[in-house]
Amino acid sequence: MQNATVRLDVPLGARPPDELYLLDPALLADPAGGYGKVREQGPVARAWLTDTQPVWVVTRYDDVREGLRDSRFASSPDAIEGHTGEDPRRALVDMLNLPEEVQKYFLVSALDTDPPDHTRVRGAVGRAFNARRMQALRPRVEQLTADLLDDLGRRSADGVLELVDGYAYPLAVTVVCELAGVPEEDRAVFRRWGDDILVMEPERLRESSLAVVDTVLRLLDQRRREPAGDVLSALAAARDDERYRLTEEEAVAMVLNVVMAGYDNTAQLVVNSLAALLTHPDQLKLLQADPDLTLSAVNEFIRWCGPDIMVRMRIAAEDVDFRGTSIRKGDCVQFVLVSANRDPRVYADPDRLDITRRPHDGTEGHIGFGHGIHYCVGAALSRLQCEIALDALLRRHPGLHLAEGPESLRRTIIPGTAPRLPRLAVRV
Repeated sequence: MQNATVRLDVPLGARPPDELYLLDPALLADPAGGYGKVREQGPVARAWLTDTQPVWVVTRYDDVREGLRDSRFASSPDAIEGHTGEDPRRALVDMLNLPEEVQKYFLVSALDTDPPDHTRVRGAVGRAFNARRMQALRPRVEQLTADLLDDLGRRSADGVLELVDGYAYPLAVTVVCELAGVPEEDRAVFRRWGDDILVMEPERLRESSLAVVDTVLRLLDQRRREPAGDVLSALAAARDDERYRLTEEEAVAMVLNVVMAGYDNTAQLVVNSLAALLTHPDQLKLLQADPDLTLSAVNEFIRWCGPDIMVRMRIAAEDVDFRGTSIRKGDCVQFVLVSANRDPRVYADPDRLDITRRPHDGTEGHIGFGHGIHYCVGAALSRLQCEIALDALLRRHPGLHLAEGPESLRRTIIPGTAPRLPRLAVRV
């Protein structure tokens, strides 16, 4: 589809109507199908992030994995020698219409930095998410799921359970806030801010953004005076740690990223997984017959219906010839997870949900959590919660089924994420 003569240097505001537009409602409504068509037309496609921001789109599994490991694709223009132009990430921040005083927190996180800054920022929080710490959380997550299921049962008069706001979100919010050290009385601030980011309502978002930043600054100050062995304490201490010394902006940004990704993405992974099982009765029966399949099932759900379409935007730090396409220094690149995870070059019958699917190469069997140095720091926590949430629900209610039929699974279209399922009602 692309060749070495195609460029991105086009006049601002000149988006051709026939070129791929990443905010196209049809593409947002069916990202797996839409980006799948792009993938089969060629390895690299020219597209538009906004009406004024062109971008290269990489869609195939091997290419996405390679690109995410390639240091020639930077996360920040600060890593590009001689870069003096406008920060192309600004278009994404501007879409949120954030107050000026909080914008600075959205471009300094570990997701938007490159080594050595990335190593320093991620190192400050990475120890809180190691595999040993995650497994130590298992009894607490199991207890929380049991309590939530008890509560759902008490509140259900007709055998119908609502699993989005009644199960998946309360579980994810509680787990990540306990890990981070956010007190129960402050958790509603984070949930409201996360909801406002997803729906992009400017006035609500302005108010909740100021509130959540003020809350994080207050909590970090408390932890500097009274450490508590949580993520907030680690980030507060990093201000004076020579190995991981963080600025105030970096510490706040990391808290926001940990909490937002930790609850919203995890909750939607649980919801998507349950919806997939309930609309694929053969897979539901398999899992109920053999609970030992739960871990491989979770990996298949991440591949088949993970909550993210793509990773954060990258910027070419130098001229790069990538799969026959000339990508010039400063060009923007989007590596697309949803199409890579259904690439027929890697997966047999990739659009089929198969919880018995086993990776052939020793990997997780997907790149739903990204790849390379920006691999999701909370991947193990998200996987653990999904595994426990599915197992506990199916053991408690082996006969559960959709309360209103597949047509009830109407999803909300939100730019930047896979379509969100706002409600999932089941009868037990």
